[in-house]
Amino acid sequence: MKMTKSMANVLLLSISLLWGSGFVVTKIALDANASAGFINFFRGFLFVVLVLIFFNKKIFKMTFKEFKIGLIAGLLNFGGYLTQTIGVKYTTPSNNAFISATYVVIVPFIAWAIYRKRLQVKSFTSILLCMLGMGILTGVLDQALTINKGDAYSLLCALFYAGSIVYLSYGARTTDVSIVAFMLAAVQSIGGLVFFLCVETEQLADINWSAAIIPLLYIGIMCSFVAQTIQILAQKHTSATSAGLIMMLEGVFGSVFSVAFGFEMFTDHLFFGGMLIMLSLILMEVDFQHLFIKIRSSSKG
Repeated sequence: MKMTKSMANVLLLSISLLWGSGFVVTKIALDANASAGFINFFRGFLFVVLVLIFFNKKIFKMTFKEFKIGLIAGLLNFGGYLTQTIGVKYTTPSNNAFISATYVVIVPFIAWAIYRKRLQVKSFTSILLCMLGMGILTGVLDQALTINKGDAYSLLCALFYAGSIVYLSYGARTTDVSIVAFMLAAVQSIGGLVFFLCVETEQLADINWSAAIIPLLYIGIMCSFVAQTIQILAQKHTSATSAGLIMMLEGVFGSVFSVAFGFEMFTDHLFFGGMLIMLSLILMEVDFQHLFIKIRSSSKG
């Protein structure tokens, strides 16, 4: 069965749900003294092992061109994960969530600059609604937004994520899903290990393994192997702008899981911010011109 854009977007929505749950389990892992580099190494290593188990035949036939495409995708992906994890250590969660989420604004402009994908007027409206919703959701609009070291890392994260989404939607379309997934995993594992060995080795003895191991396994299996393999597959069949807006819902789902597990209270910010983000997604996905023509045709008939 051929995958349609709607099917691809539903799959992206499902991985947004997984990544939303990942905020809670990552918080638990960090509270158990697992460092940013170690978390990235562990999830990447587990990701590599699972990809090799399920897709080893295709991976061992990888061409140099496929390796190069996968390496670029992997570096962009790892850059986003690492800078976001570091950023939240030095700034408030609200600032980190809001600034990281600005990738949704950057995506259509990168797609236009590199691949000459036309910018739609409704894209700007959707993006503005989405950013307003995220601002209300995080509470950033109620306070002065100051730029510090963590904010700078969060902005760098947004650039990496935007580049990754655009590249997976257009630059990596011709490459097999399993090969790109393997390269994402390998780069994340190696990059996380190098960062850990260079910066964080003294923190290894402080990890509370009884509290950290389940979150680390969940992040590696569900948030990395399952979610990112689906992401690569789905992004071959939808636009980068749509993908960016749908995957931005991970922040909404993250808030829902945070409330459900007692990390924060349900607030007006959560409700109204989430509603605006949902409205922006509907606006982006509905073909109003086609819908208007269909309504006119029905009324005439």
